[in-house]
Formats: sequence, C-alpha cells, structure tokens
Amino acid sequence: MVCGEDIVAAARGWLGVPWRHQGRSRCGVDCVGLLVCVARGLGFHVRDFTAYARHADTFNFVEHFRRNLKPVRLPEQAPGDVLVFAESAYPCHCGILSERHGALHLIHAHALRRRVVEEPLAGEWPARLRLAFRFPDLAD
Repeated sequence: MVCGEDIVAAARGWLGVPWRHQGRSRCGVDCVGLLVCVARGLGFHVRDFTAYARHADTFNFVEHFRRNLKPVRLPEQAPGDVLVFAESAYPCHCGILSERHGALHLIHAHALRRRVVEEPLAGEWPARLRLAFRFPDLAD
C-alpha cells in the first residue's frame, strides 16, 4: 500500500523535468500533469483533464481534485498531500507537500522556472494556499 513518503519519492523523481502547459510526460509537465503522472506511476486511477487555461477564471480547476482526492483540513496536511494555491481570486496552481531537513517544501512544476522544482513552502506560498487534498487509500 502507498504512503505519503512514496508519493514524495515519486514526485522527486520528476525534479528537473521541463515545464509544459498541459504536459503529461517526461518531455514536459505542468502542475496538474505532475500530479497525474505521479498518481498513475503509483497505481492510482485518476480521471485526467486538460481542458483548462493557464490562468484560472473560475473555480473549475478545483473540481478535478474533488473528483479524485480526499479533502484535508488546513493545517492538517502532511507530506505527500496535494496543495492547491490561488494566483488571484481563483485556485490555479498545485503541488505536492514534502519535507526536507525538518522544513516543509513544495514539489511542483513551476512555469517561471520552466521545470519541476522542490522549494521551501515559504515566501508567497503560505499566503496563496487555499486547499489541501490526500490521495485515497493511503497507508498510515
């Protein structure tokens, strides 16, 4: 059975992969594509969608997470959980929570850095955090 550490390890396996809007392969992924590829690599069945714009203008972005994952109350998220962030009024970015040297980090496909990165969950990220989700049926 998969646990949060397995999700983090799988996500770290994507570090350095180029960013590509709506990408779903090692040739390029976006933030949602990273989650889809990690989930499928771990044997989770996820219903994918690519009918989304780079900048959200509704709350439809969140519906994908609600259909595939279990909600987690903030601040009860743990490494391996999916975090959803708002850029302006609407949620439009996501990543996987990780931990390094006792500090929380975020693994995500970052458009400005043009690749998948793992960085501290600091700076702008905590203020933009809106929702957290967990993959179903995880081992404790």
